[in-house]
Amino acid sequence: MLLPAGYADGSGRVHRRAVIRKMRGHEEALLYGQALPAGRLVTELIRSCLIRLGDIETISAKLASELYTADRNYLLLELRRITLGDYLPALYVCPRCGAQISASQDLGAVPVRRLEEGGTPEDVAVQLEDGYTDREGVLHTEVVLTMPRGVDEEFVSSIAEKDPLRAQDVLLLRCIRRFGSLPQTALDAYGVKILRDLTMGDRRLLFQVLNSRMPGVDFQCPVHCDSCGAIFQGVLDVTNFFV
Repeated sequence: MLLPAGYADGSGRVHRRAVIRKMRGHEEALLYGQALPAGRLVTELIRSCLIRLGDIETISAKLASELYTADRNYLLLELRRITLGDYLPALYVCPRCGAQISASQDLGAVPVRRLEEGGTPEDVAVQLEDGYTDREGVLHTEVVLTMPRGVDEEFVSSIAEKDPLRAQDVLLLRCIRRFGSLPQTALDAYGVKILRDLTMGDRRLLFQVLNSRMPGVDFQCPVHCDSCGAIFQGVLDVTNFFV
């Protein structure tokens, strides 16, 4: 299978062709264990089931954690498909009337955004509508984002269990390559506060770019509510992939 982004080794060579095997009882035991946070669990599943990546035949936990999140999500999707089949039972709640909606999602039809053959991941510049005014009164409106990796997921996993919103902000902060003309030292000093000071519209734009304008799996899908007729965007619950 062809990964959405690919892995660049120490020499700069990019490996995108992956070979995986079905999950076994050893991996199932990891799913039901309590020892591993979510990010580390994904790393261990990939390390166990990824047989080869391009010319690389020895897959270490370090390599699995260095993969882009886009590639890790795609590998999880394909692991689920070859292990348990294409159809995933899903439950949604209508945001208009509160009705519960049961559906069967075809994982084979989930859209995947891939780089072109020979392409490499590029940072994305985002123009904020309102921007951030620093302590000197300077307005910063351009944010340059890079793609998250497994190491970023692992870093925020323990935070996510107690404070999902903070984990989301920390992950976004780790993906900011540049914020206006702020030096990196200032950005590090501000921490997640700089994101909390943004308007909701600017925050939503940054997360939208991170989730939909970069290579990766599109886990959003249109859902129709039979009770009130509403159509809304549902999100496939990856945590229930293998349950």
